[in-house]
Amino acid sequence: MKKLLALLAVCALLALCLVFPLRRGALPTPPAETEVSTVPTTEAPTVPTTTEAPEPEPRSLAEVPDLEIREDEGFFGLCCDGGTGYVLLQRWDQQAQTSRFRLFVLDPETAAVVSETELAEFPQEAGFSRLAVTGDTLLLIDEFGERCAAFDRTGTFLGLRDYPVMSRENRGWQNRLLNDDCFWKGADFASYTDDGDPELSRLVAFYDETDRIHALKEPCDELSAAAGHRLLTRSHGEDGSLIYVLSDLDAALRLGELVLPASDVAGTRWVDPCGAAIGEDWVLLAAEWGGEADARTPRVLFWYPDPEAQSPLDQEIYTEERFTEQIAALKAELEALGLTLHLDEAPAPEQTPTTGLAVSESVCDVGASLFGQYRILSGLKAFADKLPAGFLRELYSGMPDSDTDRDSLHVYLVRNIPGDAAAFANAWMEPMMVCFAAEEYNPSQLPHEFMHLMDYRLNQYNAKVRRDLENEWSRLSPWWAYDSWLTEKQAQEVEGYFVSLYARTNSTEDRAETFQALFDSEEPVAEQWWYAEHPGVQAKAAYLVKAIRAAFPSVQAVDAACWEKLP
Repeated sequence: MKKLLALLAVCALLALCLVFPLRRGALPTPPAETEVSTVPTTEAPTVPTTTEAPEPEPRSLAEVPDLEIREDEGFFGLCCDGGTGYVLLQRWDQQAQTSRFRLFVLDPETAAVVSETELAEFPQEAGFSRLAVTGDTLLLIDEFGERCAAFDRTGTFLGLRDYPVMSRENRGWQNRLLNDDCFWKGADFASYTDDGDPELSRLVAFYDETDRIHALKEPCDELSAAAGHRLLTRSHGEDGSLIYVLSDLDAALRLGELVLPASDVAGTRWVDPCGAAIGEDWVLLAAEWGGEADARTPRVLFWYPDPEAQSPLDQEIYTEERFTEQIAALKAELEALGLTLHLDEAPAPEQTPTTGLAVSESVCDVGASLFGQYRILSGLKAFADKLPAGFLRELYSGMPDSDTDRDSLHVYLVRNIPGDAAAFANAWMEPMMVCFAAEEYNPSQLPHEFMHLMDYRLNQYNAKVRRDLENEWSRLSPWWAYDSWLTEKQAQEVEGYFVSLYARTNSTEDRAETFQALFDSEEPVAEQWWYAEHPGVQAKAAYLVKAIRAAFPSVQAVDAACWEKLP
C-alpha cells in the first residue's frame, strides 16, 4: 500500500510540473508558421487543435506586463544602469502646452515594474532627445549631447547643466583615432558607414586606452545600442523580419540573435522598433505591435540571450599603426598626381569663408583624426581614379598661355571649419586650394568642391574663345531664378531648373550642384528624379558636359568621362 501511495505522489508531482513549468518571463506559444523567437501577445495561449506536436515555447523573450502605456504616450527613451532598466514615456499636455514625462524602473529578473515616477516641470527649449542615468541622477540629453536636464529619483528637477561626458575633465578618454569624428556624444562608441567603400562598411570605435576601431563584416542596417564593448545591431531579413544581434567586440563573440517575425496575413505582428538598451546579461527593447498605425500596441520587452548560442564574430581590427601606414601610402599616391597635402595645418584665415565672421575668427581647427584623414584621403584617391589622366594637372596649371603658373593643388584636411561650412574651395587666390573638415566630411563634397576649382579654367577657356561663361549660364534659367524671394508662380516654375535648393544660391553653386549630381548619379541619368521631366536641368547638364570637354584636353582624349552620362 505504501509503495502504491508513493507512486501516486510521484505521478502527481510530475503532473504539476507539466502544468506549471518553471520559467522566467515565459511567453504564449506562437503560431506554427512563425519563427521560434517571436513576440508575446496579450491573449492567453491556446491549445493546438491538431495532432501535430506544438513548437517549443521561446524562453528568451519576456514582455513587461504591468507597464501600462496611455493612448497619448510614446517612447522617449530607454537606458540601463547596472542591473536595472529604465523606460521614459512622453505625452503632450495640450492645456499646459508642454510635454509630460513618466519614468518606469524595471527589474530584469522578473520583467516587472519596480516603480513609476512623474517628472516635475522643467524648461524644454533645449530640444532633449535621449535618456541616461548616472548614479542617482536621471538625465535628459539634448540632441547635440552637450546639455542636459537633471532629475533625482523622485522626479524633482535639479536644473540644466552641461552633459558630464562632454566636460573638460572627461575628454581624456576619447579615442585618438577618431577624436570627435562621427562621435555619438554621450555614448561610449562611435560609428561610421560608407556604402561605397567595403573597407569602411561598418566601423565601430570604443573609447578606451586601446585605440582600436572594429570593422564589422557581418551585414547590419543600424547600430542600435552599445554598453562597454558590447554592441546591438539591427537589420531586416528578406522576409521582412527584424533581426537583432548582440556582440562583444572585445571578445570577438556573437552573443546571440533575436528574430522578430514580419506581419502575418492578418497584420497582427507588425513591428516598429522604438529603442534598445543593453543590460548586464539582457537587452531592453521597445516596439509597437499591431497592424494599422492607429491600432498598434506599444510594448517593452526583455531579451535574454542564450549563452550556449555564442559564436565567433566576423570583424577586423584597425589600429593607430595601421591607419598611419595607410595614410602614408595614400599621401604618396596623391602627391604623385600633383597634389600638395596639408594634414597638420590650416589654410590662411583670409582664404577661409568669412560669411558672418571676422577674419580673425576664420581660423580652422587643426588636428583631424587619423580616421578622418583616412576617410578623406581614400575618398580623394577614389575620386581622382575616376578622372581622365592628366585632368588634375590641367585643373591647377590653367591654360597654356595663362599668366598663372601653378605647380600644385593644395589640399587641407582640418578638424573643423568656422561657421557651418563642411568644405570649401578657392581657385582665385594663391595657392589654389580645397579644404575639407574631417568632422563634417561627406564623399559628395568632392565633385562639388572640384567643380568650383574647374570654374577657374572654364572662365579662362571661355575668355580665350571670346565667350562669357556667366552670361551663357544665366540664359539657361529665368532671370529671376536666383532671387531670394519668389512669387508662388515663380516658385513652382523654378523647380524645373535646379537639381537642389542649394543650387539656387548663385550660378557657381548651381554648376557645382549640377556636376555633383552628374558625377554621383547611377545609370541611367534619364531616370534620375532631378533630371527626368526637368528640361531646365537637362539644358544645364548638357551645357556643363560640353563646356568641360572643350576646356580640358584630358577629357577630349577619352571617349566619355564618368560624368558624361546624358541620354
